[in-house]
Amino acid sequence: MINLELFELKNICMEMSELGVANYVKRISPATDQISQREAYRLYGEARVKGWVHAGLLTGKRNGSTTRSKILYSRAELMSIETANNFFSIVNR
Repeated sequence: MINLELFELKNICMEMSELGVANYVKRISPATDQISQREAYRLYGEARVKGWVHAGLLTGKRNGSTTRSKILYSRAELMSIETANNFFSIVNR
């Protein structure tokens, strides 16, 4: 049995609705969903993003064909991974 405080349940509902909007934007306008690797590091932390990539949870796409071209990540995927990580810690207390 999982016991949640009302505050925690409210936050879960809010995060799920944010994820729904992010996935809708990704489907309707994929270009606006993409953020650069530098921006992903700034928002989520470099170590966390690299860990997610290493674990196979996140994949980036190069913006061009050269090795120096930008790596882009999906904002919706980043949000999903972070939310799942947060819920994992709540459920497995």
